[in-house]
Amino acid sequence: MLLIDDLSNKYFNIHLGTILTKLGFDDAKITDINLLILKEITLAQWLLESARASSELAIKANNFAGLKWRDPDMKGFAESLKLKVPSEPEEVEFCQFTDIDAFIVGYWKFLTRSPYKGLEEHTNTPENFIGFLKSKGYSADPNYVTKVIGLLPEAQKLLANAAGVIIPSPVEQLQLIRAPQEVGVGQNFNIEGVASLADSGKVLSVMIDDRFPVEGVKIRQDGKWQLQFVFNQAGDRTMLIAIDDQSLEIKFKVVVPASQPTGSASTDSGAKVIKLSGSVGVGGVNNPDDVKAVKARLHELGYTWVGNPNTVVRDRGLDDAIQLFQSIIAGRSTIQGDGRVDVDEMTHQWLQAANAPKWVLMPTSEPNNGFINGELAQTNDNHDFGTHWLANTIKDIAEDYQNSYRNTHANAAPFAINDVSLPHGGDTPDHEGHETGMMCDVFLPKKNGNFGGIFWSSSEYDRDATRAILKSIRKQKLVRIVFFNDPQLITEGLCKLASGHDHHIHFEINPPVRA
Repeated sequence: MLLIDDLSNKYFNIHLGTILTKLGFDDAKITDINLLILKEITLAQWLLESARASSELAIKANNFAGLKWRDPDMKGFAESLKLKVPSEPEEVEFCQFTDIDAFIVGYWKFLTRSPYKGLEEHTNTPENFIGFLKSKGYSADPNYVTKVIGLLPEAQKLLANAAGVIIPSPVEQLQLIRAPQEVGVGQNFNIEGVASLADSGKVLSVMIDDRFPVEGVKIRQDGKWQLQFVFNQAGDRTMLIAIDDQSLEIKFKVVVPASQPTGSASTDSGAKVIKLSGSVGVGGVNNPDDVKAVKARLHELGYTWVGNPNTVVRDRGLDDAIQLFQSIIAGRSTIQGDGRVDVDEMTHQWLQAANAPKWVLMPTSEPNNGFINGELAQTNDNHDFGTHWLANTIKDIAEDYQNSYRNTHANAAPFAINDVSLPHGGDTPDHEGHETGMMCDVFLPKKNGNFGGIFWSSSEYDRDATRAILKSIRKQKLVRIVFFNDPQLITEGLCKLASGHDHHIHFEINPPVRA
């Protein structure tokens, strides 16, 4: 067995929480999910520091993290070993561990030292943890965080292999990740996919209805690609995306936006005429009456950080709200927009729409209906907000799961959600996306009726209940993508593979057709 496999297997089988408790960490601040995150990110760190367990320090001293000798902190956990390594100009004293088990304990002992005080507050995401270590002087490399995060998928695969799980290989063919099935005339929308890493840097060709070529899109270095598009004519439309001998045909139903609300009158905001004489927002004309009209509408829709709607004051809050609104109606997962409402253009049209996106607190728990909002119960976290489109979708998922599964499986776990977006949307250190209130994380159900704190590879994991949850999610018209890494359920076509989704389900929605 290779040394890196031995390290991964031993780390997988160790109960990290027990080690942290014995070493004096405040375990009340480190949840079970956080423990899983810590295993993944620290193994990625060790892959980098030890050159995948091939460095002289790893082989001679079982030191996979480049830990230097610290006296008296490391006495009883390691011994001193002088060694010349490529990264240092002279011989350095390092920690030497008797075996891998001693190293794992010694690594966490090293982090009890004073420079790393408060570490427990930075264990909720890989980026937070490794960024905290970097900020405290663990590495002088300015690209350290990026390098470690880049090895995270490899670390996750090693841990999964230690659990006897086979992770699918990277894609070799052009694949679609997400695209809407129905869009409105004039509605800007996103299409995302992935290609072979060998094709990174190449440009995909795009053809509409087998007749109209449009500007191609470049494949990123990680193999992913993204295209923004808008149809200006209704009907059944097709898009052909191709590179070399690979191609994808995507079909769309393009409809003329209805003049009446398509959703429930109790949940949609109702149409409203907003007369503008000029543009509002970043770089806009910003006539006083126009500013008041846009502020009033956004405030009415729940974007209350625009400020007092009865004043003409325009500040960063209004610009941010417009950008968030634009990102929502475009179906994006991150904030992208010019922050300006142009007369009769897309943002203006959506502000007047009967089903314009409201910004709301996510639904409260309904235990009798098999729904738990675990995020609302976390007082130290505030990813509780999103669009009313998502709130309604969550309610519909919970109702369907209850009726289709829990009514006949009384001991099954509820449909329990976690993070959505921050109170004002926008960037969150906890996620790569989750900025626009259009995506939601879901806890994994356990066989004992509880939820959360497990991998899909855990013996406690309830695959049957998860399958039922995924089916209820996929029934919803607005849902565009579901990420979750259970290979069996991926094979069944219920979800797609994505790094970091071994311990929760993630789903996203598209905007509805504008009404």
